[in-house]
Amino acid sequence: MMLSKRLKLTAILCSILTLIVGLSLIQVHNYQQQIYRQLNYSMQLQLSIDSLRSQLWLYQEYTDKQGLVELNNRQAELAEKLSQDIDWDVQQKIIIQNLNRLNTNVRALINTQNSHHDTDVDDNVTLTAERLFKAKYSMVIEEMTEEMFNLHQLSIKHAKSKQQTLLWLVGLVLLVLTTLITVWSFMTLVRFRQGLYSLNQGMQALASGDLTSRIVFSDDDELSALASNFNNMKHSLTQITVKKDSLKQEVDRQTHKLIEQQDRLIFLAEHDELTGIYNRRAFIKKIDSAIARDLRSDDQAALLFIDLNKFKQINDTLGHSIGDEVIVTLAQRLLGNLRATDIVGRLGGDEFVVWLDLIAEPIDIDQKLTQLLNIIKQPINIGPHTLEVGASIGVSILPKHGLSSRELISAADTAMYQAKADNSIEYCYYAGDHGISTLASS
Repeated sequence: MMLSKRLKLTAILCSILTLIVGLSLIQVHNYQQQIYRQLNYSMQLQLSIDSLRSQLWLYQEYTDKQGLVELNNRQAELAEKLSQDIDWDVQQKIIIQNLNRLNTNVRALINTQNSHHDTDVDDNVTLTAERLFKAKYSMVIEEMTEEMFNLHQLSIKHAKSKQQTLLWLVGLVLLVLTTLITVWSFMTLVRFRQGLYSLNQGMQALASGDLTSRIVFSDDDELSALASNFNNMKHSLTQITVKKDSLKQEVDRQTHKLIEQQDRLIFLAEHDELTGIYNRRAFIKKIDSAIARDLRSDDQAALLFIDLNKFKQINDTLGHSIGDEVIVTLAQRLLGNLRATDIVGRLGGDEFVVWLDLIAEPIDIDQKLTQLLNIIKQPINIGPHTLEVGASIGVSILPKHGLSSRELISAADTAMYQAKADNSIEYCYYAGDHGISTLASS
């Protein structure tokens, strides 16, 4: 959608929200005026009833013509107020009708009492009648007071109910509209910022000399049109701008890429693809150099041939991916517990070889073997699995057991099989061609 349409729709939504707020305020004002009219009318009715009560009391005390006239006026005034057309609901109208009926009863009692005064009767009868009239007046007035109380309560109840309904309705409408406007405005803002960011990135790329990249827009709006024009400009610049520096940079970049690929190929040619340590060919090449150096200086060295125990069971039951992680973990442990002059490699599968260079005493080999066996046997945590492996190690000594890498590896391999054949030991020294081996207990 075009940004102009987005902004126009946002303005329309804001106008609708403003209109609804205005109509809501008008509705609230009208309803408040209605409540005020009802409450004011109720107060006037209550005052008229109180005035009628007071005048009835005076008339009962003095029973004079002036009091009768005033009483009739008060009753007529109340009747006139009760006849006014106020916007009542059904229940309130029933109460007004009851008040009219009670007021009519008051009028009838006044006329009856007045007629009684015009007849000559015994004083005792007159006294009894006056008491009866007074009691009836009190009953009617009390009923009117109760009805007015009910009217007040009902008006308050209706006012509270309507106010709550109006507030909930207006609040819900405002919440929905404001949420819609907020979300829509936020989406428009995000789209605008994304567009400006993409344009800015494209300009920065152009400033740095990048003529190949393009700005990609998914929406069809003013920013996408601007980006399209920008892409066309870069395309034109690409076609007409061919500089020596650009060509040189491209050559340098490709050359650097080839060097990196060459270094990577050399690394892969010399290192095990899984563990990153030396492979068989690179390991033999390294120890051949070490052997030549040690023979010249009459130094002693040792070659360890390590074959893992329990690895086949892990590989078969948990899968090759878990087995590969075990191999990688053990390779890192071996690499992290050797000296800088030592060499570690992987011959394949679960077989490792270690070259211990510059060994001063045979006891140093035993200590290193114990150390390596301890780190190999440490638990390996892979996901929910806690795995343990062991190792069988064959040991050959330079120059005692051979003067070449081939002889030393073969001797250490033989010693390793001798250690694996005996469950009571973990490593074994090569004993020579007579088959007698020097074994170390685990």
